[in-house]
Amino acid sequence: MESTPQEVSMEKKRCPVCQSLNTEKHGSFRSYSLKASGKRQHKIQRYYCLNCHRSFSKRTGVKGTKRCEPSLIFKAANLYCNAEASYRAVGRQLHVRPYQIFLWLNELGSNCKSFEEVAHELSPQYFGYLVADGTTIFIKGEKNQLLLTADAESQDVPYARLSQSEDYDNWKMTLLRLRDKIHYPAKGAVIDGDPGLLRALKEVFPGIPIQLCVRHLHNYHVYHLKYQFQGPKEGIEPFLDITHRMLYAKNSGHLHYLFEEYNAMRNFLIESRLEAEILNFESKFGFIWTHFRYPGLPRTNNIIEGIIDQLKHKITDCHGFEYADTAWNCLKLIIMNYRFHKFTCSRIKGHNGKSPLELAGANIQGINWIKFSQKNQH
Repeated sequence: MESTPQEVSMEKKRCPVCQSLNTEKHGSFRSYSLKASGKRQHKIQRYYCLNCHRSFSKRTGVKGTKRCEPSLIFKAANLYCNAEASYRAVGRQLHVRPYQIFLWLNELGSNCKSFEEVAHELSPQYFGYLVADGTTIFIKGEKNQLLLTADAESQDVPYARLSQSEDYDNWKMTLLRLRDKIHYPAKGAVIDGDPGLLRALKEVFPGIPIQLCVRHLHNYHVYHLKYQFQGPKEGIEPFLDITHRMLYAKNSGHLHYLFEEYNAMRNFLIESRLEAEILNFESKFGFIWTHFRYPGLPRTNNIIEGIIDQLKHKITDCHGFEYADTAWNCLKLIIMNYRFHKFTCSRIKGHNGKSPLELAGANIQGINWIKFSQKNQH
């Protein structure tokens, strides 16, 4: 019984040069690919074309053949994000050049899902108390700003954006996307006093209660009176003492008692040439004790500062970026890892053993964060 043309093509390898099926096996050679457990050897069959007299293998004509398995790339990403390791340290452990580690991670970051895609796929449910702040990212020696938003209850980062500056326009764009793309149910916000952020919040989420970070306000008082104030010194300590106790009042009853003490010494503070400082402090009364009326709303933005500190471990390792796109690729991957990483030393009851996304109600059981992060699965 004669073989069909299809059966012949299955037995023979077509020559990639002349397309002839008149070929035969012509020895083999060994190659290898890198995987997480080490090198993996492969036997590659070679063939010889009896028509054009050229030899070839299945790799002939294939450019950029990847010789590293996804498991190795994933291991590199985990080491870089979770072990506080540099490109050099990861490369040394995996026997790969540091620049290759950078290329892998940059590709993962470039292919990383957007915040909108994560929200759509995992449907996190947020309580609605928003904390927002920015941190400096250097690109070619120039300051840029990573604008971050976080949910106070879960400490998840529903949206972040890299911009050239931390101003009203960039904050408004960030908050608009948080509202319209992520559908964040904002019920209140904590800010550090940035006027651009305050204005943007009032426009994008009109009517929500706003809490001014009392830690930032106290730090401003200390810095201003220590380095900028030119008046007499006798009123400084009493002013710092009473304002600090008011900022950290235990409850509204305690605050009422402290107000009586404050009013009793107000004239003395004015006579000590602290009138401008007093008026500045009093102008913020409407934003300092908002948390008393809304249980669960933090009085500081320590939550977002803590998140920034965790991200900074990796951002600082980079010593700045050369290009905005590689910076954003790296930041997306670091933030994605943070959202899936389980807390281990949190002081908040019920947080340890859970990730921010889990605390936001997302079901991530059995999900590999790196595989999930990719728009096109490796």
